[in-house]
Amino acid sequence: MGWTTSKLQEGSGLSSGGDSADDRWGALLVPRELVEEHPRSRDRAFLLVRYTVIAALFTVCFSPYFFLYLKLPYTLLFNILYLVSLGATLLILRQTRSLRIAASSAFAVLLFQSCVLGGVSALAYPWLACLPVAAMLLRGVRGGAVWTFASVAGVVGVGVADGMGLLPAGPMVPRMAGGATTVTVASIAVALGALAWLAESRAEELLSDLQRQKQVFQERAVRDWLTGLANRALLTECLIQSWERSRRHGPRGALFFIDLNDFKLVNDEHGHSAGDQVLRKVALRLQDTVRSSDLVGRIGGDEFALIIEGVESRNDVSVLADKIAEAIERPIWIGEAEVHVGASIGVAFFPDRDCHFDDRITLPSIPANAAPARGEVDQESVRRLLEKADAAMYTAKRKALRYWIHEHVADETLRSTTRLVSEPPPAA
Repeated sequence: MGWTTSKLQEGSGLSSGGDSADDRWGALLVPRELVEEHPRSRDRAFLLVRYTVIAALFTVCFSPYFFLYLKLPYTLLFNILYLVSLGATLLILRQTRSLRIAASSAFAVLLFQSCVLGGVSALAYPWLACLPVAAMLLRGVRGGAVWTFASVAGVVGVGVADGMGLLPAGPMVPRMAGGATTVTVASIAVALGALAWLAESRAEELLSDLQRQKQVFQERAVRDWLTGLANRALLTECLIQSWERSRRHGPRGALFFIDLNDFKLVNDEHGHSAGDQVLRKVALRLQDTVRSSDLVGRIGGDEFALIIEGVESRNDVSVLADKIAEAIERPIWIGEAEVHVGASIGVAFFPDRDCHFDDRITLPSIPANAAPARGEVDQESVRRLLEKADAAMYTAKRKALRYWIHEHVADETLRSTTRLVSEPPPAA
């Protein structure tokens, strides 16, 4: 077969996946307004939280080196102030619900500390190189451009002010030792790598989300929203494919058109919600009755369709039609209410060549490499086949039969064959 079907879970619908890690982060640190406002705002808010956490980890990890090994006591105050500023960034994010204010405060703290803690000899000074990268990720192109300019201006300004002796200097801020320089530069390299990793990982997450959403939209385009069955568009496409396979290789296929009896009574007596539950349960029963290789679809309302390939004999159709009717006629429980519906089934065969419907159905095989005749299997052919199955269904309903089979014969007239049942269901 050219398609696959999945068994329905009663009451189930299309799912786009479970909660992501970002949802858990957002519940704790990011205001709900930013999460729901816009996908870009949400993503940048999550990046700001990650940036803040990574910066805090760097500060905690490297504080012992500067404070204990290099004997730079002022770094303890620097790191405490920086950790406080990082916490303040998250607090500002939650209180103001403004990503722009929160991100700008984080960048401003780093720029300010470089200016007041020793100018070019300050350990925070080289970190100004991270500002453009972080700003581009957190603020977008415009915000990133602004902070790139601010970063360059800050670097130049601090250098000029330091050269003119305008910034604090002396024993409190000693000249950066070689080891400190190495560690600081290495830290910057790691930080830039971490920022790049954040960007790449987020890009992969967005791509995965896009693929999932694309799959969901594709499913919704070809699936019935209520039952998850194939809709009319997918049925038409699959019917063309099935028709072509039967035309080339045989045997014939059958199109079942099913209309529920007494369904309107369910809606009138129990409400449309109960009617929706009945449709979902009927859809599940249909899938459980046919083979996994057969296609079950919903045409609309209380009408369903089946595409059955490999029909070897008339008896195959009769047996299957009875099984379908019996499955649908079983009681359906909606809460504590028991409801009953029946089915009127019309059957039409394809391809509808000029061949007699004997006990066995045979078709001359067509070579696999043979080109199909133009227009032989197309939308118009499918439309006519649906009309035949629909007409057969109404004949079954009018005659209070479970099913009615349309049969094409050589003289281009339609002959019908019926099979009575012991207790036919009443007409709707």
